Amino acid sequence: MKCLETIYEAASIAMRYWFVAAGVIVLIGVIIISLREYREKSYVLSLAKSSIGYLSVISGPTDVMGENIQLMQKNSIGRSRRCDIMFDERSLDKTHASIYRALSGAVYLSRSGKGEVTVNGRAIESRVRLHSKDTVCFGNVVTKVHLKEEG
Repeated sequence: MKCLETIYEAASIAMRYWFVAAGVIVLIGVIIISLREYREKSYVLSLAKSSIGYLSVISGPTDVMGENIQLMQKNSIGRSRRCDIMFDERSLDKTHASIYRALSGAVYLSRSGKGEVTVNGRAIESRVRLHSKDTVCFGNVVTKVHLKEEG
């Protein structure tokens, strides 16, 4: 009988500490996951603050149709993997155009290659100022510009 009581006491002590250890492990896991989520959220918010707007893809390659593509301070656009915004579309040059915010705060589109670039149906030869709701065509890729207000 004494032997069973000793085994019971040892088992109850082991179980008590097992649950404490399991609780500590869960708590550490929750803290680690929370820190990761906080870092990811901070990174996304910093990107959003440096964004000047986005392009909505109206038509073009099926893999990006309907997508919203974030615009940073300076963006190269083309079919090369070296471009910031890459479209897998043969009607685009490797480096087709660029969109950037000038020091004045205005956003410009400049043509980089020989391919066709239009803004609201008008072909551009060098550069043009962009405004929200402008329709920009890079070859066969049609996009709509949405710019954040500076301030």
